[in-house]
This record gives sequence, structure tokens and C-alpha cells, in this order.
Amino acid sequence: MRLTKIGGLVALISLTFSSVALAETTKNNFYLQVGSNRNGDPIVLDLSSVQGTEYTLLEQQGNSIVRRTLRAACGQGKLFSKKLAIYEANGNLARVDRTEQEIFPKPRSADANSMEIVCRVATNRTK
Repeated sequence: MRLTKIGGLVALISLTFSSVALAETTKNNFYLQVGSNRNGDPIVLDLSSVQGTEYTLLEQQGNSIVRRTLRAACGQGKLFSKKLAIYEANGNLARVDRTEQEIFPKPRSADANSMEIVCRVATNRTK
């Protein structure tokens, strides 16, 4: 997992959630791998970013880190992209796109897996 650019590696553990997933902690953050991109690089859910049904996914693309903020409408089964930020290898912000739009995740994709996790947590909190 190449998220060491974001912080120091503290631990790497394996979890089971509908399949095997990797989790990594760095300083005050906890990351859960929810999928991978075409290059096989992990796409991770930043669990410390979850606020209600809004959350962040992180993905490495080449030498850049892509940070996507998503919002799930759990009761309606919809997912919305709220913000896309691309960071260069040196950590500088290269681009921000705040276009909000509905996205249609494919089953078992990182988007679908993360939405399932966030919606389950949100549902359990209201019980």
C-alpha cells in the first residue's frame, strides 16, 4: 500500500467485510481498502473522514494521490460525488473539482463497497 506519502505507517492488519480487505492506520487516520484501480493500486476509505453518509476515498494514480469526497443517499441507494482533489507527489494540491453529480457505481467496485460500509454504519448508528 503506497499511502506512506500521507503519513507514517503504524500497522497493517487484515479484516473481513463481505470479503478480505486490508486496513492501515497512519497517525490519526484509519484506512480500509475497498477496491483497486486498473493498475492494481489500492483504493481506500478514510474511516476518519466519515461524517454521517459523507466520506473520502483515496487512490494513487501514477505519482499523484486522488482524494474524492462522496455522499451516499442510503435510503434511495444513490451515490454522489461532491469533490475531487488531486495532489502531486510532493503533496501540493494540483487540481480541485467541486462539481456535484450522481455517480452510478458498478457492483463490487470501490465506490459500491465504500457506500455499503458507510450506509451500514449510518444505519447501525440510528438504531
